[in-house]
Amino acid sequence: MRALVVCAGVVPALLSSLPARAEIFLLKKEKADDWEVSTNGRVDAYLNWIGGETIDADGLGNKVDPDDPASTDRYILVGPQISIRGNPTPAGAVGNTVTDTDLNTFRIRGGFASTILAFNVYKQVLPDVKLTIKLALWAGIQNAQNNNVRQFNDAASVDFREQYVDLSGSWGAAWGGRRLGLFNRGGMKMNWALIHQHGVGHPCNVDSSGAATCGHTGVGSMFPSRHAQLGYATPELAGVQLSVAALDPAMIDASWNRTVAPRFEGELTFRRVLDDKPAVKDEVNAWVNGLTQMVGRTKESPSNPDAQDPGIPADAVRNVWGAGGGAWGRYAGFGIGATGWFGEGLGTAWALGNTAIDSIGELRMHYGYLAAANYRAGDFEVAVTYGSTNVVETDWDKAPSNPVKISVIEEVRGIGGKIAYYMTPVVFSIDGMNLKHTWHRGETQDANVVSAGVLAEW
Repeated sequence: MRALVVCAGVVPALLSSLPARAEIFLLKKEKADDWEVSTNGRVDAYLNWIGGETIDADGLGNKVDPDDPASTDRYILVGPQISIRGNPTPAGAVGNTVTDTDLNTFRIRGGFASTILAFNVYKQVLPDVKLTIKLALWAGIQNAQNNNVRQFNDAASVDFREQYVDLSGSWGAAWGGRRLGLFNRGGMKMNWALIHQHGVGHPCNVDSSGAATCGHTGVGSMFPSRHAQLGYATPELAGVQLSVAALDPAMIDASWNRTVAPRFEGELTFRRVLDDKPAVKDEVNAWVNGLTQMVGRTKESPSNPDAQDPGIPADAVRNVWGAGGGAWGRYAGFGIGATGWFGEGLGTAWALGNTAIDSIGELRMHYGYLAAANYRAGDFEVAVTYGSTNVVETDWDKAPSNPVKISVIEEVRGIGGKIAYYMTPVVFSIDGMNLKHTWHRGETQDANVVSAGVLAEW
């Protein structure tokens, strides 16, 4: 087996636009124009087992020339963005950074949305203008890492995840600040609603110390993340609403690090509540969304005619784009949904990731899909999922003349499940995921994750 590449931690998220537990008001208005302040949040903890295979410590794949027993040259693994990496079990007294890939470890960590402390501030500033201010801190329960070491007395990670102002009325809503992006927002909501509002899912990596885990992010679902942005949403008409936003642009890496204009994202949604039950609503949801951003260079990459490398000029600009959509619904306790996305210059877990572009400036095509089914009967809930994220090689990735011998991730596949028991406002759950990674040069990695724990929210 061969394993994964360098991972960047991801912090998937509770979606503030989903129905939440009733707020606890700290200040209630007495007059129409008074201020109101409320709080909501959650705390959770899970015993998390990870077993199977981990990436080798050097991030190397198969031999470039398997027919030469004396050869030591190996492919460099590229992607995915989040990975089962760390804590290898040595095969013997003498460790090997390439072949030691067995994994069997336990963690105690927070879930897909870990500890959250949120404050909501409201004021009716005009007859048709309501002001909402949202401030939310997220924190992990496990110790953070310093210099890749998790020490006895290290503090937990804390992330000031949400900070925005929203003005709304019969004319729609306008907002500014740091909040959830729009590209694959619908897919993340489906992941949340049908399985991972409780539990861990993908842990992001073995030694993750982030404020949340990953759910199905990177395994069929793209993370919309939270960004500085300015946006507008139309009034809802017969369940249909259009949201658009300009967001702070992102860079791909140290070479593609020039941002030309804001990133633009949009989402068209439909929602119809069929029966507004107190515990589980009968509802239908559908969406389409998209993303586009230009990203450029500041330095030239010289050409190499001998390797058929055309080079990249210093003023080169590429346009990253993505599109997606899906639907999910629930009726009489049964929930089912599916979502998909595709685009160039994206990533395996979020846009403009470490598989976005090759070394001669060609954007890689990415696509993914996620299906989920759920059933809740009284206080019991079960759910199953299947997700797949895929990267298509460029011609340069495959070219024999390419002097950089890489193996790009081809697919990350995950099969998940959950059992939960509600003792409102407390939920006990057990969830798991079987993960299979495949690279374009034939490397594979298999891992299993099982988590059990408790969540309380207000």
